Amino acid sequence: MQVLLVQGLLQHYEALRVANTRFADAVRADQDLPLLLPGHSNAGVHGRDLAIQSMTQMWLLEPGEVLPKAGVVCASPATIRQAENLNQAKDDFRQAIKAVREAVTGNKSRLDKLIDRVLQQQDEAQRRRIDSLQLALKRAKINRLDLLRCYANIRILPEQLMSISWTWARTHSAIDKISREDAIEQAENLSNSNAREIALSRLQALSPEQSLVFKKKLPNQLRANLLYRQSDEVKRKAITISGIVLCQDPILPERWVWRDDPGEADKKAPPRRITRLDSKIDPEPYIKALHLHRYLGDLNGQ
Repeated sequence: MQVLLVQGLLQHYEALRVANTRFADAVRADQDLPLLLPGHSNAGVHGRDLAIQSMTQMWLLEPGEVLPKAGVVCASPATIRQAENLNQAKDDFRQAIKAVREAVTGNKSRLDKLIDRVLQQQDEAQRRRIDSLQLALKRAKINRLDLLRCYANIRILPEQLMSISWTWARTHSAIDKISREDAIEQAENLSNSNAREIALSRLQALSPEQSLVFKKKLPNQLRANLLYRQSDEVKRKAITISGIVLCQDPILPERWVWRDDPGEADKKAPPRRITRLDSKIDPEPYIKALHLHRYLGDLNGQ
């Protein structure tokens, strides 16, 4: 029963919230251990609070609100365990949302609208349970969640860390195939009436079998190069980073290098190669407001 999926999602959200709070308390208890926040040298005594806010962020930031994007926090074994528990709660929550999406054929609508669609499909006999769930969702303010931050695991670095140097991968794109029907539903939700009319008009002109592609530029991706000891050997490792990381050692690495995000105008970076998938997509958006493109040379996108 689909209503049980929504109920399960709420339960996993609550488990995530609790795990987040316990992790924050553990990091706060490590106040005697050092931390590093590149670009926030003036954080002073508030550095730990900033680090905690960044690592436990679940909600969309308010306009003008800025949190550290990267850093290293030395953590006790107790905090490492809480981080592992939090990561499991994040994975469980992500799977719960995936199950709800699959209940409405993989729809990529906003989470609150997605849940509404699921609940609307239930019969009147489920009305009391649905009303109860809707009230719980409203109280949880689940529509304000930043899902990317809810999904992002807390990275735990290898022990005996010798150095960390941050770097940036150049801008890449998110590419997903989308049906004409789902594109029309997204167009109907556009807040700008003019953009909505244009989008619906262009989509109605397509055949029902027509597929489109959602293609949107993503920010440059933060990565890090690590140097650490393992069994008396020096190891190197390159990792992708989604925020502040935890160091299992009681001291910070001897060497660290921070590089600011170069943005789009990084002239020293090599040009991005066109992938096979990119080469099949019209570079000009068909529906600009929705970042939707058509396939080249095949109107049905097959």
